[in-house]
Amino acid sequence: MWPAVASSDRAVFVVDGDAGPVAAMRLSHTADRLEIEALVASSAVEAKALAGFAERTARSMKFRILGLRPGALSSEAAALLGFRNDIKPISLGWWRRSLDHLEAVGVPLFSDGSAPLDQTLYYRGVWAAIALLIGFGSIPLTIFSPGEVTLLHVVVPAALCVAGTLFALGQILLIMAAARRSSRGLAALATLAAAAVSVAAIGGLLYDRALPSIAELWEIYGGDEELGELDVSVGNDGTTLYVQGAYGTGSADLVRQALGDNPGIRRVVLAGPGGRIGPAFAINRLIRDRKLATHVETACASACTIAFLGGNDRSIASTGRLGFHQGSFPGLGANDMYESNRDMRRFLIASGVTPAFATRAIDTPPDEIWTPSPQELLAGKVVSRINR
Repeated sequence: MWPAVASSDRAVFVVDGDAGPVAAMRLSHTADRLEIEALVASSAVEAKALAGFAERTARSMKFRILGLRPGALSSEAAALLGFRNDIKPISLGWWRRSLDHLEAVGVPLFSDGSAPLDQTLYYRGVWAAIALLIGFGSIPLTIFSPGEVTLLHVVVPAALCVAGTLFALGQILLIMAAARRSSRGLAALATLAAAAVSVAAIGGLLYDRALPSIAELWEIYGGDEELGELDVSVGNDGTTLYVQGAYGTGSADLVRQALGDNPGIRRVVLAGPGGRIGPAFAINRLIRDRKLATHVETACASACTIAFLGGNDRSIASTGRLGFHQGSFPGLGANDMYESNRDMRRFLIASGVTPAFATRAIDTPPDEIWTPSPQELLAGKVVSRINR
């Protein structure tokens, strides 16, 4: 498209086809608007393209109104192009200006443009990567955000993942369209193959990362029913609190209530396979604030050891075992958990554990359990004594 005739306040634009001109439009402007004086096109597609060009021109000239001279278009065509009473309001916001820029460089955001394949690949590849980064990156941000898990903690990352995935897939389809438009032979085949690999990779991210993480967040929001309820009971002497089982969403509240109802408690006997670290830290604080002793008769592993370390006097029976490993969350990898595990190492050291022991505990993979010997527990200052 180019101006066939132009003056200071008027221009005629012509769209050329293979057999000659296929559309033409005459524009003029006044003090407050750009006007379409005439628009003739061989198809509705060409008419829409010219009207879009007029809208972008009005925006570039900072006009808020695109006018239509009487007789320039039929009333039906004018209505289809968004004109009401021969006027179409023009948005001057940054978003519309950005879309105009992308249209001008030949890479419209939601449709194939005229840019060559390499330029299209660059733009759309970057956009797809950013969309996926926002979508999938929202998952660890949500998981490690403070406070209780609410419905928003489930819905927001799920929605961002879906939106980011759909947008990225759309950009891949537009890259494929550009390949068919501008390439032939091996270049087009290579682009299509790369697109197929990208789609498979996105599917892998959804299956391995998003779905497990969001399902786990939903489980936490629902109250961790699969973990069951923590068994909290008070001994006959009224000085010992027994806490057994996995730590779920409401576990800390059960311990808090038991301690509040029994102010004579001086020792907490722990047993369990672990569970959520949030409730475990809350139980740790309850024990630490009351300066209670902690003891393990049987086995206390994973998150249970966090609660155990809250004791001001920590002991285990000769048959007792403590199990340690680094933290994990479904769908998150080692890089995602790096900061969390580093904080866990700091917590262990702040609880009186030696740095060497803390490092060994955090270096243990999440699918394994390190069960130190009684001598290692004493040397690592995890316990103060072994009850024989």
